Amino acid sequence: MKGRTRILAVLMAAVMVTGSLTACGGKDSGKSEGGKSGKGGEQVLNYSYNSVVVGLNPILNTTAPDNAAHGMVQEPLLRNRTAENNTNEVGPASAESFEVSEDGMTYTFKIRKEAKWNDGVPLTAKDFEYTLKLMADPAVAATNAWLYDGMIEGFTEALYNGGDPQAIGVKAIDDSTLEIKIIHPAAYFPELICSLYPVRQDKYEEWGKDYGVSPEKTLYSGPFVVESWNQNTEMVLKKNENFWNAENTKLDKINYKVIQDNATAVQAYLNGELDLTGTQDDNWAKQIEAAGDSETFSVPASNTEFYMFNLGNEYLQNTKIRQALTIGFDRENFVETIFNGNAVVNEAMIPDTTMVGDKTYVELVDGKNQFVKTLKDENPDPKKLFEEGLAELGKDTDTSKVTLRYATRGTDELSKKIGEYMKQSWEETLGINIQIDMMEWNIMWDKIEEGDYEIAQSGWGPYYNEPSGLMSIFEPEQGYFNANKTGWKNDDGKKFTELLNQAKMETDQQKLADIYLQAEELLVKNAVLSPVYQLKSSSFIKKYVNGYYISTNGNTDWSNVSVDK
Repeated sequence: MKGRTRILAVLMAAVMVTGSLTACGGKDSGKSEGGKSGKGGEQVLNYSYNSVVVGLNPILNTTAPDNAAHGMVQEPLLRNRTAENNTNEVGPASAESFEVSEDGMTYTFKIRKEAKWNDGVPLTAKDFEYTLKLMADPAVAATNAWLYDGMIEGFTEALYNGGDPQAIGVKAIDDSTLEIKIIHPAAYFPELICSLYPVRQDKYEEWGKDYGVSPEKTLYSGPFVVESWNQNTEMVLKKNENFWNAENTKLDKINYKVIQDNATAVQAYLNGELDLTGTQDDNWAKQIEAAGDSETFSVPASNTEFYMFNLGNEYLQNTKIRQALTIGFDRENFVETIFNGNAVVNEAMIPDTTMVGDKTYVELVDGKNQFVKTLKDENPDPKKLFEEGLAELGKDTDTSKVTLRYATRGTDELSKKIGEYMKQSWEETLGINIQIDMMEWNIMWDKIEEGDYEIAQSGWGPYYNEPSGLMSIFEPEQGYFNANKTGWKNDDGKKFTELLNQAKMETDQQKLADIYLQAEELLVKNAVLSPVYQLKSSSFIKKYVNGYYISTNGNTDWSNVSVDK
């Protein structure tokens, strides 16, 4: 194939030296049942998540805990791996190398010949072709299909306009060669494709809707397979002996526990029942550090947390009212009160670590995307701004007659604390009434899906590190949070779509950043949403855990993790 070639080195699973981010070779705490404490000297890692895994079908199940599980049991073409010092790197997985055409619009992946499914059947280019064509079929209702809309040739036509899913720009040239044609150059495409987890046609068609609902109705191509699974309590994973890199995969077992309460998780860590944990509570952090058997790391999460406003609401249709809500509370005080300062205040939608080419977006736009700060400078009296919005709507300007519903993202103590803080802030600053609707996160997502909310706490961790990874989710026609969910159906929404389409064809990074700045202004300064914070939790890792890194961008490569007691 003509064009520049990017050959990826074969992944090495060597144990990292002492002094790395995971502090290998640490001393034994004398407490943990992790490490080589299983039968026959097994390497066992005990790990927890605060939400249940809904399912193991990568076509339909794509919540954060679902994606975390997919990363353990499936092997994408490439992996976006966490690395030392809050860095990440895109490296080989089932594809050992890839080439890019001169125009940047044709990618050719070489699938390693030793790649297999857990039943011993070879993992081939045809599996990835089948998976992408399945996602392009609107009848399948793939939850992450939108990621490839406007990216892969023919995908939009198939997904939305009655086109043929079999005609999209994806082709298995042979068992080890996959060709993907995209419709515009995108330097972030290799990172985007890291979230593509394959399914195999024969089993997907055999099991149908039952695919991924149980361990025995799931195929595995990654470093681990699911041995047992109780959705509400625990998933036990064991090493996949047919994984292409099984020889260098150190862990024999992962006990993936569901612990929704952070205090319970931290106590389990202190008792030696977990090998990894994290917390925003300084008191817990001090207890862990005092034990002396952990390494401590703190980096901002990639998830931008924000408030969504339903523009279909009689009040929230007005820009000034949404702007007043956006500036009607103190973010610095919020972060200090709720998270003891262990979070980064966001006055923009796009985090400072987001890249456009080889430079950060915030550097290219010279910090001009801090639109919340701009709103505060322009409107020193948020209540007056709210009253102006009411007047524009032809309503009584007495703000005490306004009641808005606020949907929490959970029923735990943190969600309750955040809800009460926002209720008090908005009521004191704006004089309005806030009704708190406590609900579990999955119920809240259902409410957003149906457009049955007014204000909702939300967040998003982008699938790739580029501004469109966050902004595209609000594209009114085809974004994840489309106009049916947000009510964003005005001229600003149409202009936002035009800008994102314009960005797809721009290769100059400065011009591209300037386009994104215009789009972010429509999104944030016009208060379609209100960015608030990024968590900066303290993460604690037992000193005998090796190869586990903490990074703002990137995911854990579990084939690299080991325990050494």
